[in-house]
Amino acid sequence: MIVFNSRREGTADLYVLDPRSAEIRRITSDPTDELEPRWSRDGHWIYFGSNRTGRYEIWKIRAEGGEAVRITRNGGLTATESPDGRYLYYAKDANSPSSIWRVPVGGGDETLVVEGLSYSLNFVVADRGLYFIAVGDAPEKTSLDFFDYRTGKRSTLLVLGKRFWYGTALSPDQRTMLYSIVDDVGSNLMVVDGFR
Repeated sequence: MIVFNSRREGTADLYVLDPRSAEIRRITSDPTDELEPRWSRDGHWIYFGSNRTGRYEIWKIRAEGGEAVRITRNGGLTATESPDGRYLYYAKDANSPSSIWRVPVGGGDETLVVEGLSYSLNFVVADRGLYFIAVGDAPEKTSLDFFDYRTGKRSTLLVLGKRFWYGTALSPDQRTMLYSIVDDVGSNLMVVDGFR
């Protein structure tokens, strides 16, 4: 099953696609936006960001739909469960730079984990820690960083030195990471003959 958000009915709502049958089922119908859905580790819940309260917070809803449950109280957008299913790691907001926070899956105290996240989609939760695209004081000052759960230390794995873009992924064996950067930017000025 594939979960995604779409504005096909106006505001952004969550949908689930069954790739075998191509059937699409709508999960939410709130008049506000529901964005950045992620599956729980057991596949029973979908986490998402919604501005139902006037700002984006993390919510969860059963995979088959139903009543949404609010998780965060102080902002949140993109969330992923830890491998052991105990914590939810989430980007605070869509600003750049942002920060990654943690809250128990059942709710509770929200704790800052690390600052300098380039964008809310640019982190992955792994067995030993968090991989994320970090940004410094300029959009080109980027790096692939790692936050170790056990030591609480952050390290730079690779200096990227290019503008970040949106999205990251980690292979199932956690040996390969995909990330988006802007490699080249350009534009053209065109003249149209005979235009009135």
